[in-house]
Amino acid sequence: MSDYPLTISSKRVFIESNPERLSGATIRYNVLYTDINNASATGSTDTITLTLGTTAALWAARAAFANVTTAFAGTGAMTLKVGVTGTLDAFIAATSILSAGLIQPSTGFGNVNTPASSTSTSSTTMKATFTNATSGSPSALSAGALDIFVDLIDLSRLS
Repeated sequence: MSDYPLTISSKRVFIESNPERLSGATIRYNVLYTDINNASATGSTDTITLTLGTTAALWAARAAFANVTTAFAGTGAMTLKVGVTGTLDAFIAATSILSAGLIQPSTGFGNVNTPASSTSTSSTTMKATFTNATSGSPSALSAGALDIFVDLIDLSRLS
């Protein structure tokens, strides 16, 4: 198993407008299969760790969810988890992305997977980890698109 670190293109990071904010999201990350279809990632258990961005120094994530708009194809099993350095599943636990639809934390919509790991008094890096688990590999992906939504708050602005 090897991990291949990448960074999402700034062209696919969006500050959400009021309708999306009402659904519990301040930031949206649009991820395409081509972002994680790394030619070097040919192992059946390889991972792609996609850096989404950096939090403020004093921050909290109130909610996170993902929407697989096009099912990922070309591999036998692939999961997504979203979190921060040190707790890669703080926002969303590992969930298959081979079917289109909503991915929400195990704690339910409008929450995060691990509340204690979704806030800090120091800046950290937000990451999405894509793990191939059986046949195929990340390099074999031929289709797929998803949006990751996070309600991220800079707590220093609340005083």
